[in-house]
Amino acid sequence: MKKRILITFLSILLLSSLSLAASFSYNDMDLRQALYDISKTFDSPMVLSDDVGGWINVTFNANNVESALKIVLLSTNYTFAKWDNVYLIGSMNSPDTNRVILFKNEVVLLKDTYPKTVYDLLGSLSKYVVYSPDSMFMVIDANEQTRQKIMNMISKIDVPNTNRFFSYEIHELTTDEYQRFRQFEQYNKSGILNLSNAAFDIFKEIIKINGESDKFGTVALPTVGEMAVNTTDPILAINLSSFKNVVDISVKTAGNVVSSSMSPQKNHAIISLKAGNKRFLVLTSFANTPKESEIFSLNEKKTVNILSIVGNANPTLEQYGGMISYGSTKLSLIGEMSVSAGSTPTIGLGLKANLIDNMYGTVELKFENGQPLIYAKIIDTTFVDPFMLRASVSEEMGYQNFKPLQMSLGAGLSIWNIDIFGGLIGEWDTLQPYIEANLSYEWLYGSLLWKQTGGYAFELGITTSW
Repeated sequence: MKKRILITFLSILLLSSLSLAASFSYNDMDLRQALYDISKTFDSPMVLSDDVGGWINVTFNANNVESALKIVLLSTNYTFAKWDNVYLIGSMNSPDTNRVILFKNEVVLLKDTYPKTVYDLLGSLSKYVVYSPDSMFMVIDANEQTRQKIMNMISKIDVPNTNRFFSYEIHELTTDEYQRFRQFEQYNKSGILNLSNAAFDIFKEIIKINGESDKFGTVALPTVGEMAVNTTDPILAINLSSFKNVVDISVKTAGNVVSSSMSPQKNHAIISLKAGNKRFLVLTSFANTPKESEIFSLNEKKTVNILSIVGNANPTLEQYGGMISYGSTKLSLIGEMSVSAGSTPTIGLGLKANLIDNMYGTVELKFENGQPLIYAKIIDTTFVDPFMLRASVSEEMGYQNFKPLQMSLGAGLSIWNIDIFGGLIGEWDTLQPYIEANLSYEWLYGSLLWKQTGGYAFELGITTSW
């Protein structure tokens, strides 16, 4: 008896819940009209962006407004979000304020994995993400649902671990592509090239591989260990052996085995193989996961100008000395010392900081001829490759006097390791034309400056960095 009462009660409850579901049937219905219908049915106010439109064909039942919206908007580019008691509907390209609420930017600071690695592993979701190769930040621009999905994936990728990520590309070469590759291969008869990041990018641009059945993949490789990569291709097999900073790769076909190694300096390997009448090019790379302590020192660079010799048109040597710069591209500590003929040494200590974009500011406390002075300079460079615009302002303030403000404004050209500038230089009321040429090659640098009054001056130096 109790069992029959329970079944009857559950049946009534089920029928009651079904009766609460609203039925919708739209046949070539205007989307806006359908949304207004849903709004009226569930008594839920909606605000539609101006770009919302189109036609739908759908029949369904829904218990609440959000279930109905998910079904109706499923095949469109629109999404919705609840703002107080109002539902906002729009798209990524909506022209009104709905877009700002629907699609909020999320800035993520990665701790253990480089942005490029995360970007590659996000797959189709990477279109909602942008990043800078010079930082550990990523920006997500997506609706709430997509944003949460991306954040969840990033939380699983960006974790402390002992893995590095190994990527591979398999290209079946055409006759023309193989002939282009032979230009490189002739320098290495083994059919292997090991390249750095920049050299690898240049290689891909020259070789211009455009295969129709290319294969791509990324796997997590233990820092120490071995693994086989499943390329889903019975012709090719890739085996990896990892020993901390070195990865040994072995690529095998039916009648050919080629082995290579990669290191942080040579982090790309290009392997040429033959299987029957087909030629394959296997491109491999790996990225280490950074330590948390390295996040804010990725751009750190220490530079020492060991010797600097300055002369003039006589030509005679006017001064010699050196400069040390320690820090990063954002902020560095600088120290200098120079000796001029017939005077006491000049010693300086200060800071150089990146202000905005390519604008840098320098402040130094100097002792010149036994007297203290403060030297300040701001220099800004704008690049429109290969052209440059450069402006600078500098001032020296002594204990009892201010030297006149010095400034320069010029336009230039940068080709290979040579910069050539021309413009105006000097004090505000006595600006004069100047031409400056700078040359740097490995550990040597040189500079030649010509001014309308005063002739020319040169500077030669030795520099090193680590």
